[in-house]
Amino acid sequence: MEIVVVRLIFASLLVAAFVSASVKADGHNEANAFGVALKVPAADVEKIEALLASHREFMESTHTVEGDKDVRLNSYTVLKGPEMKNPMDPSQGATGAMFYILTEHYETPNGLKKHLEASSGWKDIGAMQEMMGKYAVGMTFPGFLMSKMNR
Repeated sequence: MEIVVVRLIFASLLVAAFVSASVKADGHNEANAFGVALKVPAADVEKIEALLASHREFMESTHTVEGDKDVRLNSYTVLKGPEMKNPMDPSQGATGAMFYILTEHYETPNGLKKHLEASSGWKDIGAMQEMMGKYAVGMTFPGFLMSKMNR
């Protein structure tokens, strides 16, 4: 039970950081990306995939990959893969848990800021925050583009 409380506190703090007027870390305010890795038990996969589908709909209705460079979304990705018992020996099988990696990359820091502002009005923001607090095993926030290779 204590872990649940700690995770809910973590999620609340994460939300406060997301919705803040500026994205800063160690004096940097040039963050233009976000990424989170989730480890989801098999029993919750369907619920999480429905939430990620809702997030995709939110992204499509509020973001663009064209137009104003200042707020443009360059990349939105959700990857999915099973947790393997031994990643170096797939013959050992999977644990039943599923990994999801969600990434967003904006052309400018203002794009990320606008995303954070828009997300506060999304109908499922509470569920998203709860999901990240419960299942996140890693996060890049604030995130900075390190490398890219596009078609």
